This record gives sequence, C-alpha cells and structure tokens, in this order.
Amino acid sequence: MEIRTLINRLADEGTRPQTERFLAERGTEVLGPLLAELADPGSDVDCVAAFRHVGDAAFDPLTELIATAEDHEVIRRACRAFTGLDVEASRYLAATRHPHATVRWHAVDMMHGETGLAHARELLPALADPDHHVRQQALWKFGSMGPDVLPLLHETRRTAKGELRRQVLVAQLEVGGPDVLSASDRAMLDRFVRSKVDDDEWTFEPMHLCGGWFALRTGDQAAVLSVMGLTDPMPVTKVLGASAWNNDHHMWAKDEEHVRCARAYVTAAFDGWTLVFGEPFEHATRPVPELCAVLSKVFGEAHYYGMSCGDGWNAWCIAEDGEVLRYYDSFSPDDQYGEPLEAEEGLCLPHDYDEDLDDCYATDIAEQLSVNPASTDFEGDMEGHGVLALTQCGRTHGSPRGALTI
Repeated sequence: MEIRTLINRLADEGTRPQTERFLAERGTEVLGPLLAELADPGSDVDCVAAFRHVGDAAFDPLTELIATAEDHEVIRRACRAFTGLDVEASRYLAATRHPHATVRWHAVDMMHGETGLAHARELLPALADPDHHVRQQALWKFGSMGPDVLPLLHETRRTAKGELRRQVLVAQLEVGGPDVLSASDRAMLDRFVRSKVDDDEWTFEPMHLCGGWFALRTGDQAAVLSVMGLTDPMPVTKVLGASAWNNDHHMWAKDEEHVRCARAYVTAAFDGWTLVFGEPFEHATRPVPELCAVLSKVFGEAHYYGMSCGDGWNAWCIAEDGEVLRYYDSFSPDDQYGEPLEAEEGLCLPHDYDEDLDDCYATDIAEQLSVNPASTDFEGDMEGHGVLALTQCGRTHGSPRGALTI
C-alpha cells in the first residue's frame, strides 16, 4: 500500500479501524517505507501516528534514526513517533541507557507517575546522567512519582556514592521538599546556604516575575515578618528566594495541598524598601486594595504589583498612610480607580491598544515608585539579606516540594 494512501485511510473514520488492524498485524511490511518517509526532510506526509500501531517492531529503527539523523525536523518527528509507540515500559527503560542523549531524554520522559514508580530503582542512574537535560528530565519524573518513592531515595542516599548520592538529595527535595530530608542533610544544606548569604549581600539579582508581590517602605524585616504573620525565617540568597517563589507559583497542585500559600520570600532592604513575594494573605477575605491600605498604615507606603509570564496580566496598587491612591488590574480594567500615576504618563495601559504608545507594565510603575525586582542595572543601597519564612499554612502543612537553585 502506498504510504500516502495508508495515512489518508488512517485519518478517515470509516477506514481507520481496518487500517489500524493492518498495521498491527502486517505493519512490518510497510515499516521500511514509513521510516523512509519519516527520514525525508522534504516530506509533507505526517506518518507519525502510523508507527504507534506498528508497535515494537518500530522501536529499534526509530531509536537508530533519532541517534543518527542530522536534520532537526526529522529528529523531531522521529522523537514524536518514538514516544507514541504502544510498547512495554521495559523497552523505554532499557533506552534510558542508550549512548545518545536525545534517546535517553525521551526514554526517561516515558517513566512518569505510576509507570516510573514501578521502575524507579532501575531509573536511579538517570539522576546522575552525564547530560544535564537528561538529569533534569529524570528529576521531574521522580517528582511525578509522589511520596511512595521516598523510601527508595532515602535508602539510596545512605548507600550510594559519588554523583548519584548527590543527585538523590536533589530528588528528595523535588519529591517532598526540605521536610523529608534527614536531620544531617538539612543541617548540611543550611550551613551551605548560610555560607553563600554573606557574599550575596552585595549583588542584585534580576528576578523572573510571574505572580504578585508587595513592596513596603521599610528596612525593618522583622516588622514585616511580624505584620504578615511569617515565622521560622531562614536566610537565603536572592537566587534561592526567587527560585522558591517561582517554584511555588508554577507548581501544579490541588488547592488543599497549600503550595502557593505555605511560605514567602522577604527580601533584604533595597533603597529602604522591603519586597514580599508569595501569598501570605491567600486565605484572607480582604481584597488587595484593602490589604495595601492596612499595610500602609503600618509602614507609611505599601504597594502591590502583579505580572504574569504567560497571559499578559499586570496589576498595581499604591497606598499611602491608609489610603489607596491608585488601583489597576488589566483583567478587571473597569474596577480601576484613583488618578493615573505620573509613571503611567505617555504609556498605554495593558488592557488598551495604542500603536503610538509603549505598553505600561507593573515593572515600569515599580521602577519609578519603589524597586523593580527585574532590573538589570539596580544601583541603590542594599542592606541585610533575604529570608524564606513560613505562613500559617506552612507551619501546619509543611514546606512545598521542589528542588531549588541556591
């Protein structure tokens, strides 16, 4: 059967069942032409779906194509076909030891959830793979296995040596966070972070912004912790604090798992401003403007800023001495109030469109009125160091899982 005809029959609901049976029973007869079509950089025939029904016979040829092809589009199509095969998990598990890193990466990608948990012991070497991307993929897969994999990780941490022993520590953090570490490992990590904090005090690290944060006009970090109900502060580098915030904000979790609301990153003092990243008021009934008004009674000025890295959301709220001067949310533009800020002049609010004006972002407002945490050229005064501190949710439910960057 001509390949283009076969693909068309597979896409047609009326002929699809019999075509699938043909591929399952006699797919080896067309495997050569299918591979030739897939390996042709100029082909416009999408034959990826056909390989699934060919099954195990296509596994080794696709593996070889991924490892030897030079055209990026061919490799991409081959990888799609490879990860779509209906084969035993043991086939992918064996491929996690393939000499080619791209094959290993996609093989490891198939070891998630319950499938990964069933083969977790055999997957351990991937945590110490020589390729960074394979190691990261393996780390994510162990994170998807849930707490049932922790006994294996604890055992391996005690018995393994070298790079695997080090990477298993990272995997424990990915699966369960710092609360699942042994007392000795927690103490070791604490000493390591503290050794980095002093050197970190004199550098400003631009942050990736996705979520909301408060800016309070004070350098009194202890007062900020007290007012926001935050306890158990742990000194952190700026990179670690930002990593924790982004980890917690982007982690997929159910509402009852208390991830976003478990801890907050409270920065050092930047030009007399302290920033708070996280959701310390996640379960409060007061809206953002009311929270800013209350905080500004304590600190004189309290701002709230918000940005999203995915959908264009921007927001800001400016309060002084208990009064909200300006509130804007690009997703609820009709609810804005207060006079436009001087920092907004000459810019277009995110919900509008004006081809003659540049867009106005929360960082533009923060740059003018407080501190822009994404700045690449901050030259103001810095004092102290940041901390990660627990909210009531964190004290009750523990710290979020996730391996963080120090």
